[in-house]
Amino acid sequence: MKKVTFYYVRHGRTEFNRDKIIQGGRVDSPLVSESVPAIERSAKALSQIEFARCYVSPLNRTHQTAEVLLAGRNVETRVNANLREFDFGDIDGKPYKGNKGTFTRCFLRQDFSSVGGESGKEVRERVRRAFKKMYKESADGDNILVVGHGAYLRYVVLEFAKMSGFSRRLVSTTMRVPNAGIATIVAADGEFELVCMPVKAEKFRPIN
Repeated sequence: MKKVTFYYVRHGRTEFNRDKIIQGGRVDSPLVSESVPAIERSAKALSQIEFARCYVSPLNRTHQTAEVLLAGRNVETRVNANLREFDFGDIDGKPYKGNKGTFTRCFLRQDFSSVGGESGKEVRERVRRAFKKMYKESADGDNILVVGHGAYLRYVVLEFAKMSGFSRRLVSTTMRVPNAGIATIVAADGEFELVCMPVKAEKFRPIN
């Protein structure tokens, strides 16, 4: 039985996070300096885990976060295009102020296609493609670091959490995804399970 453990870390806080600008898959902004200590705490929490490799989305905020997480380590980093953040369409990159109603309505429907973005179904399909590819490229017993995004992680929950459909949707909609927070997904024989919801470094416990 081939078993692979994925440690998913959301990128650190960015300028757009700070400035309350909608930040999805179309836009990017650099990390703010005050986000680095939180990423370093996550790096420390993961320090005893030997990673076979790291996957990041194409967006630079995940690359910057991975650099801090892997400082001093010799771990290969690969880009996985299907890890890109949810495309929020025409409101991507715009301030929440003045666009909060549209964003909230689309978010609750899990569908931004009305503003030219993605649907939740499309993101879930990308989640499946991303994790199947990473699993295929891994060997039995590998630990894989994945540096990704907050809204995207909500669809990891919808796809891989072992709970009822209603519960998955409720958790996906209401959960908090802290910057630099860590979640854990285990795959065995191609079946994926989210075994740890996103938590701050101080509450993280590695899989034995």
